[in-house]
Amino acid sequence: MGTPMIQENWATILEPGLRAIWFGRLTDNAGGDGVSALYNVVSSSKAEERTLGVGALADVPKYDGTIEYDSYDPLYDKRFRHEEYAKGLEIERKLVDDDLYNIINQRTSQFGLTFSRTRRKHRADTFNNSFASALGSDGRPLVATDHPSSKTRGGTQSNKGTLPLTYDNVIATRQAMLGFKDDRGNLVEAVPDTIIVPVTLEAQAWTIVNSMNRPGTANNDGNFNASLGWKVIVDRHLTDANNWWMVDSGLAKTHLWWFDRVLPEFAVDPKSDFDLKARYRGYMRYSFGADDWRWLYGHEVSA
Repeated sequence: MGTPMIQENWATILEPGLRAIWFGRLTDNAGGDGVSALYNVVSSSKAEERTLGVGALADVPKYDGTIEYDSYDPLYDKRFRHEEYAKGLEIERKLVDDDLYNIINQRTSQFGLTFSRTRRKHRADTFNNSFASALGSDGRPLVATDHPSSKTRGGTQSNKGTLPLTYDNVIATRQAMLGFKDDRGNLVEAVPDTIIVPVTLEAQAWTIVNSMNRPGTANNDGNFNASLGWKVIVDRHLTDANNWWMVDSGLAKTHLWWFDRVLPEFAVDPKSDFDLKARYRGYMRYSFGADDWRWLYGHEVSA
């Protein structure tokens, strides 16, 4: 006869196996699906993180016997305040007594999936909200027509359009990004290499960047876009069916941040009591966003 399960500790006995199932569904890692791959994912040990932008330097002058010492102009700072996220799971004692571990495992798997999905949705939110509420360090939406070029030198620049995703518009957007300038008016050397689309534009984006010949024409012209080696990122959590973005993925790793203050945790809830239910809780704390816009061009397209 087996050892009877003691009321006070049965939740703890189940915990190791349920934790393994939970983390098995938490498939949210750097380089994961969709736009998650673009983030610079780092850990944090503080209540908030701060990035401070510095301006560019002038070109290197001809040496005439005296070295010229340049200085950086201050740009904008960005604060990332970590938010807490938590959710609970209840397992009824009768499921254990009736040997219904398949139901317990399914519930735990779904519990882990909610945490993974929440993180992926938040990473997509930077793009979903890029035309409005996702603000850059300059106080403007991440994608806007009036970004200040400098805090001290004046001028504005745009990284926003309204063009639908087409062969010609990919070329035009790339040219616009190649013209991005720093706070001193020099080219920032942005080299776009990635197109971001929702699921509804996946096939169209593939055709634009992979067709051997120029798509949509009867001529035998070569496909210029295919020669550039574009990467297409399709993210199912992008909510608008028509909006799309172009990215320099290298600069994205410099300016698009994800700070994990507390990585996802799974544990027995200390508030578990004697009402024939085991309670578990998941918890995580993080912040995310971008501290500059010069890695990105977005199109807010009317339906």
